[in-house]
Amino acid sequence: MNYEVIILGTSSALPTAERFPSSQILNFREKHFLIDAGEGTQIQMRKYKQSFQRIQKIFISHLHADHFLGLPGLLSSMALLGRENTLEIYGPPGIRTFLETTFSISDAYLTFPVKYIATDHREPQILYEDEHMLISSFPLFHRIACTGFLFREKEKARKFDKKLLNKYFLTPEEIIRIKNGADYQAPDGNFYPNAEITIDPLPPRSYAYCSDTAPFEELAAYVKDAQTIYHESTFTMKHALRAKETRHSTALQAAGLARDAGASQLILGHFSTRYTDLQEFLDEAQPVFANTLLAREGNTYEI
Repeated sequence: MNYEVIILGTSSALPTAERFPSSQILNFREKHFLIDAGEGTQIQMRKYKQSFQRIQKIFISHLHADHFLGLPGLLSSMALLGRENTLEIYGPPGIRTFLETTFSISDAYLTFPVKYIATDHREPQILYEDEHMLISSFPLFHRIACTGFLFREKEKARKFDKKLLNKYFLTPEEIIRIKNGADYQAPDGNFYPNAEITIDPLPPRSYAYCSDTAPFEELAAYVKDAQTIYHESTFTMKHALRAKETRHSTALQAAGLARDAGASQLILGHFSTRYTDLQEFLDEAQPVFANTLLAREGNTYEI
């Protein structure tokens, strides 16, 4: 099943002719989640052929304009296209006030219910859980209340080795018990330990979204062992002082976080418009964390 992220926007506070503000879509087992929604998000979704109506949940990290101003237009378009399914929006409490006020003063209405779930910027919080995944938020260190998001796939059951079916007739119930860890006592008296009749599943996958933040000690623990980390890298180290003043990160600092968290892959984004050649971000990060990639709008990255 798919587990991938589609990048829609990679710029920081200001858009450029080539880069839009922050936005991306996480595709988890064909469930589509929108993470941040900077201005122009719906334009990018159209450009890269992403369905508005497949978005089930939206996650907003914080209320700086480059991370949420695309919401009113996107939700209005969903309504114009006849959406009826409930949309869940996770984010700071003010996001509800902003959207309801916007639609009220513009005499607009939505054709679908919106469920708002407030995030807590002070401590980690479980936001959603089902049989396949767990979604949580965690604090970030920015100028205003800001959270990151962690999407963890749950561990799968062991795979049943079908070679056993060549020898015995097993009921569906017996197969389920074996996949859940049970041994098998065959009718002919043979005993099969679970480890001999099952195969290890693929390891669960995880994705951490670290939006605007300065480095801080607890962050590596919040995203420990996430396979793929998206981390803002607004600046390179030649502007480290500016990064500190604005509570942002450099490419080098993002790489150090990925290393300390035990990640397998790092995706850098949220680039300041002062940089036209993004290669310098890679040049800075890769000596610390080799498997570092640049977020490119329209690109899809496997988790």
